[in-house]
Amino acid sequence: MENLSKIKSEELERRLRVLEEELEELEEEKSFVLKQTGLHISGGKVKQYEAQTQSLKQSISELREKLKQ
Repeated sequence: MENLSKIKSEELERRLRVLEEELEELEEEKSFVLKQTGLHISGGKVKQYEAQTQSLKQSISELREKLKQ
């Protein structure tokens, strides 16, 4: 992630909202795809969802920490 110390708090809050929306959409998509019966989901796709989820959660956490300062 880029250097957050040079970004205004309004921009940080906007980015936080965007990331939270992306995470929500990703989790909805993952839930929908993984609940499909009769549809084979590769282990790679599951790992991809997990990696994307972890990345978004990490970014959200970093933004929240910066906003607390």
